[in-house]
Amino acid sequence: MATAVAAVVLAFALAVPLINKAVSPTVDVGGDTFVLEGVTVTAPDEVRMRPGYYQPESGRAAFLVGDAEVDIAVAGPYDFDAEYLADEMARLLEVQPGVRLTEPRDCAADGVEGAGRSFVTETGAGFACAFVHDEIRAEVTATGASLDNATVDRIDALIAQLSFGAA
Repeated sequence: MATAVAAVVLAFALAVPLINKAVSPTVDVGGDTFVLEGVTVTAPDEVRMRPGYYQPESGRAAFLVGDAEVDIAVAGPYDFDAEYLADEMARLLEVQPGVRLTEPRDCAADGVEGAGRSFVTETGAGFACAFVHDEIRAEVTATGASLDNATVDRIDALIAQLSFGAA
């Protein structure tokens, strides 16, 4: 009897992750356009989103690029520049337990130069990019267990799709 119970528990423990993977709680949004407070973003191929993570009324969206999560928050009016916003974001990051800021990072969106910082956490890595254009600010934060070059390139392609004033 104990062997049968152990077999059922083992089968359940192995089956649940496989079922979760087969029935993904995300949807492919590659090619879809999202409007966030005066900024549009068209997701490149192979970008996913969890249902409910697009909140246009609050100017927020969260995308999945591979195993990395990319959060975008847009708001206005904002009277400072991208460097100041990046410094604000860095201050908020560095007070989080286990987060260590590393080097500055170049950030660019559809014709708008931004400012950014890379960081590491106890469980991975990430970077934050700040953009300001016509009193609209956009904050982008990407995090993941490991951000390899291919994933970072795909995230940069998503960020490059941020278009200010096109909404």
